[in-house]
Amino acid sequence: MLELLISALDVALSPTVLIAVLLGVILGVTVGAIPGISGDMAMALMLPFVFTMDIAPAIGMLMGLYKGSLFGGSISAIMFGVPGTPGAAATILDGFPLKQAGFPNRALHTGLYSSIIGDFTSVLVLIFIATPLAVLALQFGPREFFALYAVSIVIIAALDKGRVALGFSAAAVGILLSMVGRDPFSGAARYAFGSTDLAGGLGLVPVLIGLFAVSEIMLQAGRIFRERFAHLEAGVRQRTAGEGYDPDADRLSLREYATLWRAVVTGAATGTFVGALPGAGATLAGFLSYGLAKRVSRNSDRFGKGSLEGVAAPEAGNSATAGATLIPLFAFGVPGSGSAALIGAAFIIQGITPGPMMIESNLTIVYAIFILLLYGSIFTLITSKLLLPHYARLSMLPPRYILPVVLALAILGTYAIGNSTFDVWVLLAAGIVGVAMRGVGMPIAPVALGFILGPGLERALRQSLILGFNEPGYFFSGPIALSIYGIAATLLLVFVLVGRE
Repeated sequence: MLELLISALDVALSPTVLIAVLLGVILGVTVGAIPGISGDMAMALMLPFVFTMDIAPAIGMLMGLYKGSLFGGSISAIMFGVPGTPGAAATILDGFPLKQAGFPNRALHTGLYSSIIGDFTSVLVLIFIATPLAVLALQFGPREFFALYAVSIVIIAALDKGRVALGFSAAAVGILLSMVGRDPFSGAARYAFGSTDLAGGLGLVPVLIGLFAVSEIMLQAGRIFRERFAHLEAGVRQRTAGEGYDPDADRLSLREYATLWRAVVTGAATGTFVGALPGAGATLAGFLSYGLAKRVSRNSDRFGKGSLEGVAAPEAGNSATAGATLIPLFAFGVPGSGSAALIGAAFIIQGITPGPMMIESNLTIVYAIFILLLYGSIFTLITSKLLLPHYARLSMLPPRYILPVVLALAILGTYAIGNSTFDVWVLLAAGIVGVAMRGVGMPIAPVALGFILGPGLERALRQSLILGFNEPGYFFSGPIALSIYGIAATLLLVFVLVGRE
């Protein structure tokens, strides 16, 4: 055993591997901070280079890129209200209000520390209890996934006291939007109105960026014009670099961060479990972590208004999927996400088939990968820590300079995904819908979650109906599904009790 560990350390700590992981982290943070360019996209572009690399630096670079992008997405989410990656969408809910209040540095550091803790936790789970969690994850069928998706939507829709009906309405809008396009079973076009573009469905990136970012840009632009031409203050005026920004007040102490432990633990635990479920992903982990953290928090009324807990929970949650998503890949050869599928492809390119035999036949490489996953988290912490002060200063530039740049990046990033002008129109239309929703007080988070989970929810529902011969009792016949419903019922009861004045 000692010889094996020494051999693994020799591989993992070689200069080539260290440099590959560091480059991957830097690239990941960079692409994650650019709206529209996801970590998966960058990983796919890097796959051709895997042919020319050894297995350890190849996997190290890809994992560094993945880890860096998970945190990088929170940078633009906090600074500009734009989710750099879909997994950072939940971070906007409190991260951007914190920036608007003049505390970007505190929000960014809260996101960074929580991201590292969540990531590190999931890697330890991968190392020590990969097989039991993978066995549980692989027992999920259509019935169990329907229960998970339905419960997730219910929890997120019921986040705000007094606005539960609006929350469910918003989630229903998201699910309806996700149904635009091809029927997953028959292939027929739905809600396309004769448009070939709509027949392909609405893109995730333009819808998310439009709802969260473009709508905010439109509202801020409206406030600026009103103040400039009518000399009226509309809403809470933002602080900017020249308007009283205090760097000393924007520092986050470790003692203050320690008070967020409930949110961090909730996010790390939720993200690790969700990440181990094939197909669930970082976005679901982020929203679910946010919802659970809000309900267990002693200051739930501050969520959505600039709560550090509201940043810590989703960042710990989405980053905790980094290691957990490899659990089914390593244990059974089943990728838990698109990122895990790309990493699995890199293994195959190197002549190694993921699964139980991979661990038995390549112990040195597997242990080396475990080690580089751990110090990849450390690299992400160090690299991001050095860059955050500059990001914080940048975010305090006057909005009249920032808004056009952010809008241009959002449009460019959206167009670059599919080289489609239709996606740009979807982006702008989603922005208008977001403005209208904000105007009537309808929450945006349930719309985003409904849109993200809609395809999986529909697929699981229809598959379950087929398997259960259209019997409603089939949905409640499995022990795992019943456990999910039972846990959800318990949580909702706790929510009601905690939410009482």
